[in-house]
Amino acid sequence: MVKKIGILFLLFSIISSVAIFAQEGKTLQAKAKILEIESKRSGRKVMDIARILYKTQDGREIETVVQLDRIPFLGSFKSVGDEIEINYDVENPSLVYTNAGNFITKYGLYILIIIGVITSIGSFVKAKKNK
Repeated sequence: MVKKIGILFLLFSIISSVAIFAQEGKTLQAKAKILEIESKRSGRKVMDIARILYKTQDGREIETVVQLDRIPFLGSFKSVGDEIEINYDVENPSLVYTNAGNFITKYGLYILIIIGVITSIGSFVKAKKNK
């Protein structure tokens, strides 16, 4: 029974990761200038939101907001007037991601899947030894 649940979980993980990978749009890099930074608090979590201005590859100027990376208790090391590297969605240039946060966004699910597979294999090995 445990083996069947583990296999079912593994299949679900693979199918969901393929579906998420298929939904990723094409992004391009650009340099953006920070116009304003606002700190927002939600419970214990504090986020630094920056209003930025950048030019797309076709020359359009876009003004939008992006969440800045923040170190707990220290905050963001960015200030108004700084330039940051961003990735923007070609089909919807208002969707912007910072390069540092892009790693977690892109590979976070895969990392969790690998951790789940490793713990499942460990459980199967322990169950087999106990029989």
